This record gives sequence, structure tokens and C-alpha cells, in this order.
Amino acid sequence: MSMEEIFIKEIKMEKSFIPISEIIANQISDMIFIEKRYKPMDKIPNEKMLAEELGVSRTTIREAVKMLVANNVLTIERGRGTFVTLNPYKQNDPFGISYLKDKKNLVLNWFEMRLILEPANVRLVVERASNEEILEIVKYERETAELIISGKPYSETDKKFHSTIAKATHNNVIELMLPAIEASVKDAIITATYAGTDKLSAENALLNHRLIADFIEKRDADGAALAMYCHIKRGITDLKS
Repeated sequence: MSMEEIFIKEIKMEKSFIPISEIIANQISDMIFIEKRYKPMDKIPNEKMLAEELGVSRTTIREAVKMLVANNVLTIERGRGTFVTLNPYKQNDPFGISYLKDKKNLVLNWFEMRLILEPANVRLVVERASNEEILEIVKYERETAELIISGKPYSETDKKFHSTIAKATHNNVIELMLPAIEASVKDAIITATYAGTDKLSAENALLNHRLIADFIEKRDADGAALAMYCHIKRGITDLKS
């Protein structure tokens, strides 16, 4: 693939609502967990080879590899190269979202679980959250909205919005589930991108995050729970469309 073709491909990918490097990290992860091309302790191709295979720049490959190193999937040995870790399954993904093939169905299952859990979460938030915690929820809602309106990646602030709500429940069990909640939110956005429903997903977040935050700020438990239910229910509908 020529440099011009790589440039055009990356320009198109930049229109996605998640960073290019995150998409590529997901593709490299699939090579390990789904395609089984590389086993624990195997050396993966160098930056140049991966860039040519995936049709992106070496800079993008470098950023994607850094993400996978941070998640304990890859390790870099100076002078030797990049290797799959001894136990790549020990990543921040307790339910195996990263290496199950039917991700769309898994994400739909996650939505169903969240439909039960998260409306109840916001009721606890209205009851227990401090004013400072509510302001933080509102802050992440506004940051997410600004990113969506400007067409920039918003997956990190979306995760923070939902995880801040979970923390504000002051329920220790829900807090222990935070990594799983964050992983499910992130994978929902990636899966929506693959399914071509990413614009619907962004519209959903833009509208319903505002309603959820507004009701929490007013300490209206019924309104917040209904807004969260509608938010997650629409996510299910959009992904099935």
C-alpha cells in the first residue's frame, strides 16, 4: 500500500468516533485472541510489516502497540522486538470481550445486563452522591457532548461518564464491577463502528447523557432511571438495526 493510500485510509478512519490507534489495537488483538496467529511468548511482526499489512502509518502502529502493552497483551524487549505476553488473557477485560468472536452478540448481552443494572445505579446516585460527585458527572456529560459535536473520538469520556455514575452509588460491589462496565462501554462504541451504527450511537449519547445528567443534578430518581433505561434500550435498538 502506497503512502498516499495509507493517508487516505487514515483520513477516512479519523471520521470514526474512536481513535485510529484504538481500532488498530483491536485488530492486532484479534490476530492474537481470535485468529490465533500468535501464541503467548511469540514475536509479532515489526512496525513496518504491521503498518503494511493493516494499511496505516508506523506512528499509528506504535500507538496501538503501546495500548496493548498497557493492557498486558504485548511486551517490548529492547533489541529483540515485541512479543505476546506469557498470559495475555490477564488484561483489564474480566469477561473476555476482547477475544470472543461474536462481539456484536456479546455487546447486545452486555446491553441487556446494563438495562437491569444502570437505571438502578442512578437511583442510588440521586440518593447518595455528594454535590461534588454530581458536578463531576455533569462535567463528563458536557465533555462527551463537545467531542461528539466536533466529530472527535469520545470513547474515553463516555467511559468516564458511566464509571463516575457507578462510583457515585457508594456500593462496593458495583465499584468492583467498574472495569467490566468500562470495557463494555468501550466495546459497544467499537462494535457500533464496525456495524456502521456509530453515528446513531453518538446521537444516543448526545441526547440521553444530557437527560441523565440533568435529572441527577435535580436529584430526580425516577427521571434519571427512565433516561438511563431509554439510553441503553436505544443502544440495543441501534445495534440491531
